[in-house]
Amino acid sequence: MTVLLDDAARAAPGSVARKVADFRAAASARAAIEQQGLAPLKPLLADIGAVRDRTALTRLLGKLMLADVDPVNLGIYDSAHLLGLSVTPGYHGERTNVVFLLQGGLGLGSREAYLDADKQTLRADYLRYLVRLLELAGFDRPAERASAALQLETAIAQSHATAAISGEDKNADNLWTREQFAREAPGMDWTQFFAAAGLGSQKTFVVWQPDAVQGAAALVNSQPLDAWLDYLRTRTLDEYADVLPRAFADAATALHGPTADVAAQAQLQMSGPIGQLYAERHFPPGQKARVNTIVRNVTQAFRHRVEAATWMSEPSRKVALAKVDAIYFGIGYPERWPNYSTLVVSPVDPVGNRLRLAEWNYREATSRVSKPVDLTSWWISPQAPQGLLMFNQNAYNFAAALLQAPKYDASASEAMNYGAIGAIVGHELSHFVDTLGADYDVTGSKLRWWTAADLAGYDSATAPLVRQFSNYSITSGEHVDGRLTLVENVADLAGLSAAFDAYRKSLGSRINDREYVRQQDREFFTGFARAWRGHYTAEGLRKQVATDHAPECFRIATVRNLDAWYEAFDVTPGQKLYLEPKDRVRIW
Repeated sequence: MTVLLDDAARAAPGSVARKVADFRAAASARAAIEQQGLAPLKPLLADIGAVRDRTALTRLLGKLMLADVDPVNLGIYDSAHLLGLSVTPGYHGERTNVVFLLQGGLGLGSREAYLDADKQTLRADYLRYLVRLLELAGFDRPAERASAALQLETAIAQSHATAAISGEDKNADNLWTREQFAREAPGMDWTQFFAAAGLGSQKTFVVWQPDAVQGAAALVNSQPLDAWLDYLRTRTLDEYADVLPRAFADAATALHGPTADVAAQAQLQMSGPIGQLYAERHFPPGQKARVNTIVRNVTQAFRHRVEAATWMSEPSRKVALAKVDAIYFGIGYPERWPNYSTLVVSPVDPVGNRLRLAEWNYREATSRVSKPVDLTSWWISPQAPQGLLMFNQNAYNFAAALLQAPKYDASASEAMNYGAIGAIVGHELSHFVDTLGADYDVTGSKLRWWTAADLAGYDSATAPLVRQFSNYSITSGEHVDGRLTLVENVADLAGLSAAFDAYRKSLGSRINDREYVRQQDREFFTGFARAWRGHYTAEGLRKQVATDHAPECFRIATVRNLDAWYEAFDVTPGQKLYLEPKDRVRIW
C-alpha cells in the first residue's frame, strides 16, 4: 500500500491518485501545520461563536451533521457529531433508499465512559484534556468552559443506547414522519435542523436510537447556550487535534494514544479513492471477468442442488430459487466509481482536506435520498481483505483485496480456484437460503419464509453434521460445538459441493479423460484446503473452538463428505479422515 501511495505523488494534478497523494502529504506537512496554527479552524469556530439563540444552535447542529454512520451494512452506530446520517437500502424491501438518523457526539466514544463508576480516572483525564485544548486555543476560563462541556457531554451520554441495543435490527422499525419529531422529540426546532442539514423535503426517517434523539432535542432546549457552544468548541478541537500544531496533537496523543502514521491515516480517511487505485493496479478487468464466470457457474450448480433438496417444502423452494436467481455478487470493486472531481484536496491544508472530505461524503449520502435502491451498491473498500453479505440487498461483495491468494490465485488453475473462491461463493449462497437468509425474502424484506416443516426437515438433514463436528476436539480437550457451528458448517458443505459440481462441468469434453480428471480433482480439493489454511496459538485455538465458527482445521475436513475426495486421494477405511458412505452428509 505504501508503494501505491508513493506512486500517487507522481500522478497528474487533479487526478484521483494525486488527490490521495496530496491528502497524505498535507497530513505530514508539520511545518505548514505549525505555521497555520488555528487558522484553518477559524471559520468553524467563528460559526460556533456567532450562535446567539437556540434556533441558531439548531441550525448549526444540522449543518454540522455527518454521514459517518452505517447501521445496516457496517454496524457503525455512533457519529462523531451530535447526530449522524446514513442513507442506504432498508430492511423492509423499500424501493427507495432509507434515511437513518443515529446518535453521536461523545468524545470518549461510549456512554459507559461517562456513566460507569470504574471510569472516573478516564473522565478526570478527559476533563484535563478539554481544559488543555481550550487553553491552547486561547479561550478564557478554560477550566469553567471544559467543565460545562463535559457536563453536557455526560447528559448526552445518559440518553444514548448501549452497544447491544444499537446492534438490534428491530431499530429499523422506528420510522418517524417529519411531523412526529415535534411530538416525539420536543425541545428542538426540527424544521430548522433538517433544512440546515439539506433534508428539508425528506418526509420520513428511521430513528435508530429514539431515546438518544429525544434526549438530544431536550438538551438543546434545557441546557445553557454557552455550555453548548463550549461543547462544540471542544469537540471541534478534539476532532482535528492530530492535524493542528504539535501542542494540540501531543495533548490528543496523551489521552487517546498514538495516532496512526500518515499512510495509515490516508488509507482510513481516503479509503474510497485509494480503493480505486488499488483495484486498478491489483485486480484488472480480466480477473474480475474470470471470477464472475466462476460465480455464475457455482450459482447455477447451487441452484440445481436447491431444486433437488428433499427436506424443503415446495413453496419455500420457490422463494429460495427466486433469491438465488436474483443475487448480485459484486466482484473486486463497484460497477461505477464515485465521482471525486468535486473533492478539493490541498497538499498543505490537512484540516481543510478533512472538512471538505466530510462535506463530500455528506453530499454523496444525501444524493441517494429519494433515489431508487441500487442493489449493486458497495459499502466496503476494494483494498479491505473482506466480503460483505447484505440480506437487505440480496447481494454479496467480494473486495479485490480478498480475491488474492489463497482465496483466489490468478496464476492457479481453474480447478484450484473453483476449490478456493468457488467454494466460498457457494458458502455465501447457502446463507441466503439457510436459517439466516430465511428471515429475508427476495425483495430484501425482513420476512420469515421458511415454514415449520422446513425447519423440521433441516434439523433432520443436518443432525449428522452436528454429530460429525461435535466429535472434533483440540489437543487441550475442548470439543467443537456442532450445534453452535452448524450454520457455517452447512454453508461450507453446500459451498464445496456446488463448487465441485461447477468445476466438473467446466471440464467439458475432458470429463472422459480419467487421469486428467483425477489430477484436476486433486487440484480442486487442494485449492479448498489452501483457502482455509490458518495458524493458531494454543490460547487462540481454545478461544476459536468456543465460537460459532469451527477452527479452519476442522472446516477443511468438510471434504470427508464428498465421494470424489476419496477417489482423488485414495482414502481408504481405517484412515483418520475416512467416513463410511452412509455417514457422509448431504444437505443441499
